[in-house]
Amino acid sequence: MTTLTSEWAVTGSGVVVDAVPAMFPGLTWAGDELLASYSTVPDGWPGGTVGVVRSGDGGRSWSPPHTVAEPADGLDAVLNAVGMTTLRDGTVLLPYNGVRWTPGEGVGGRVISLHLLRSADGGRTWTGGAPIDLGFHGPCVYGRLMELPGGRLLWPVWGQRTVAERWRSVLLESADGGHTWSVGATIGYDPDARLAGAYATPAEGGLGADGNPDVARTADPDFRPHSPIDGFTETTVVPTGDGRLLAVLRQQGVGGDDTMQLFGSESADDGATWTTPALIGFAGMSPLLHRAADGAILLATRRFAPEGGPTPAGVEVRVSQDGGRSWSAPLPLRDPHGYQHTAEYQCGYPAMADLADGSVLTVFYSYAPGRGRFLAWNTLRLGGTR
Repeated sequence: MTTLTSEWAVTGSGVVVDAVPAMFPGLTWAGDELLASYSTVPDGWPGGTVGVVRSGDGGRSWSPPHTVAEPADGLDAVLNAVGMTTLRDGTVLLPYNGVRWTPGEGVGGRVISLHLLRSADGGRTWTGGAPIDLGFHGPCVYGRLMELPGGRLLWPVWGQRTVAERWRSVLLESADGGHTWSVGATIGYDPDARLAGAYATPAEGGLGADGNPDVARTADPDFRPHSPIDGFTETTVVPTGDGRLLAVLRQQGVGGDDTMQLFGSESADDGATWTTPALIGFAGMSPLLHRAADGAILLATRRFAPEGGPTPAGVEVRVSQDGGRSWSAPLPLRDPHGYQHTAEYQCGYPAMADLADGSVLTVFYSYAPGRGRFLAWNTLRLGGTR
């Protein structure tokens, strides 16, 4: 169900990182500073690195970029997406993937490894990064790590448990502060998911005629890769404040859907079991759930805006005042350069953090001609004016 108004408004906008290609941000408080992470390439394209920037003034200004992970040991790229978090003891955890491309096999031939960096000094220095082998064929990082009241950690990832299956959304679990992990509950899985139609076969998905990635294509404004695997993908999880965990899941072809409708699921036992994912009533990609200080739950997404359709590309936020059971109409986020996006994958992947004045900082990637993809910020406030 959708209500008529969100009662929230965009009250400011600006740039986080535009000196390098930057996308897929994470955002967390590290002491009295904000820390934002980013990737330099989409979808693990060769050469990708992971960097961080920091802000001591609530996101208005940011430090120069600092690379914290780069491909090594036979990897072609590393990338992160959204998941960075700070534990109650101050430890910052930054999950990322390593990617190795199989020559001639395209996007479906990527070999994906799982990695986790730790920082005990607010993101200035990092340790860790060794591959985490859980017997999972392709664990892709996405959702923000969560620390439950008892100290147990939940880490939403998506991918293939075995090479033959469709994509699934799962939780990884840790009982020792993230030093060791195990595969926990599945949130969503459809063994018959199939995406058909024009959206499943973009005219150019960034691959050359030889099936290998064309690095130059990633800078094109209309770049949109596609994988032949379908199912439940990017998953975001948040506590609702009433004892439940709420998950929102991106998907491709679940139940035969070709319009990228979002699904929702709930857990009443700290993530041990989940309800069967159900449609929440609207489409979107790169979902991000955030529980604001006033108890409202914000859901930020990239719009489903296929080429040639009536919907303009962009990032938007919906608000729920009832724990995710109903959602407001969408509030569009603002590009700081005033650019109107012309292609779906020019923007997306929001991350959020509360500010001291009660507003919510939202960081996402955007696009501008001559700049390419960069990180932008918006501030959102309940009852604010645009």
